Amino acid sequence: METLRLVSYILLFSLLIPATAMSQEGFPLEGTWRGEWGVPGGEQTMAVIVMNWDGEQISGRINPGRNMIFFEEASLDAKNWIVRFSSISKEGQPITFEGVLEDIGSYNRTISGTWTIAGLDNELVLTRE
Repeated sequence: METLRLVSYILLFSLLIPATAMSQEGFPLEGTWRGEWGVPGGEQTMAVIVMNWDGEQISGRINPGRNMIFFEEASLDAKNWIVRFSSISKEGQPITFEGVLEDIGSYNRTISGTWTIAGLDNELVLTRE
């Protein structure tokens, strides 16, 4: 009986380890996000966003590579899961984004919101890759 109980505990413990490991994804904004912004029915422009968390602040870059620009400011209202960041395009146009983090428990969570460039509002849904 004691052996059966020990085997049961070992089996239960071995099942909990993968579940615990999968839930440890880190800060909810960390990673690469991709989406297309534009007015509904109009031309869409690809946006790739990479966000990092240093334990205190969010940093990030838009379109990593040759045309990369860095966030000037970024924040998360964790109570309402609202994400905000801003930057300046290579052409000197202000860029802001404000969206709501959704499907937080999913690896492929999304941020749905408004991408504003040069004063024009565009819809943008970012999906984490």
